Amino acid sequence: MCSTSHRREFLVANTDTERSGDADFDVVVTGGTVFDGTGAPGRRADVGIRDGMIAAISESPLHVSPGTRVIEAQGRWVTPGFVDTHTHYDVEMLVSPGLLESVRHGVTTILVGNCSISGVYSGTVDVADLFSRVEALPRDAVLAALEAEKTWSDPAGWRRAVEQLPLGPNVASFLGHSDVRASVMGLGRSTDPAHSPSRAELKEIDRRITAALDEGFLGVSTMTNPWDKMDGDRYRSRTLPSTHASWKEFRRVSRLLRRRDR
Repeated sequence: MCSTSHRREFLVANTDTERSGDADFDVVVTGGTVFDGTGAPGRRADVGIRDGMIAAISESPLHVSPGTRVIEAQGRWVTPGFVDTHTHYDVEMLVSPGLLESVRHGVTTILVGNCSISGVYSGTVDVADLFSRVEALPRDAVLAALEAEKTWSDPAGWRRAVEQLPLGPNVASFLGHSDVRASVMGLGRSTDPAHSPSRAELKEIDRRITAALDEGFLGVSTMTNPWDKMDGDRYRSRTLPSTHASWKEFRRVSRLLRRRDR
């Protein structure tokens, strides 16, 4: 998984290059207005790509060999890939991992696990109840996708499964607080205002968050919005588990994240 900070380092490292080197380019994007992601104004330049990496950006025409693919970009903008920091593709990417609707708009990195909901720890029925109504998705379709594709019950398993998908964009993830809270307390207790997590349950939530961070998750997403409701027949119209957490519980999660520089 790649974070937005890693992406920016890549751009800065590769967009100041004017030298083409000795080897031929695999691809040359020519005639476009290049915005390099540093905040500099756009400029007319050619972009040379070699071995999947930007090898040169030049205001002078780059050499094109017989084997070079040329992309004419006259009148178009040439930009770094966009990072979509708020998606709910957690289930969709299991059945349509190319995510072409984002890729065709220039998105090269997506972030899932937003709004406290992810599909890492909870079982398939609980995940379907967390996601479907919040995202206005047909619950039957969500549940069918999860039952067909979900083979994991922890962050390590989730990461292995995602890394095996033929993904279009890069994928980074938060761990959803509603997901981890429900997986420890049970979906019913975690959405009942009469119940709070016990000391042992708080320690287990900590352990599960730590396990996710160890696997490269960016952090934990939470939710305080009371208007998003759950689906299903068991706890329909209850608010998400994260909305039932106390500020003391949120502070506990924040302290854990700060210790990990998140």
